[in-house]
Amino acid sequence: MKLIEIEWCSPEYQAALELRHEVLRAPLGLKLTAEELDGEHGQLHFGVFDNDDLIATIVARPHSSELVQLRQMAVSPARQGSGVGKFLIEHCEANLRERGFQEFTLDARLTAVPFYEKLGYRRVGELFEVISLEHQKMVK
Repeated sequence: MKLIEIEWCSPEYQAALELRHEVLRAPLGLKLTAEELDGEHGQLHFGVFDNDDLIATIVARPHSSELVQLRQMAVSPARQGSGVGKFLIEHCEANLRERGFQEFTLDARLTAVPFYEKLGYRRVGELFEVISLEHQKMVK
């Protein structure tokens, strides 16, 4: 497995969009909207590849020179529970630290909170709803 930065609008970006749709939106009967995707040009996109196969993806949205928000994490259903998500977060954080980011934030689906807590994230504030699911703001 290896982490690769994905160029916006590349074939790998399209594959990442498909994976994000499959994992994050299709189970809810939703689609990624043009409005959601409009701002992604200036964000950082990463993927975990096993040979040439994209098996996980995440988007990093810088908020300042030190603070970055991790969002839209998706792991291929066939690879969930195998350590790919942990690999993605740890290697993405290392890459972002090399760029000067020191603070990480994310909005975790309630079902994913224990996963992020194991990786050192802590809960901040109250639960809130996004796309009909409860989320928890988390920081590291």
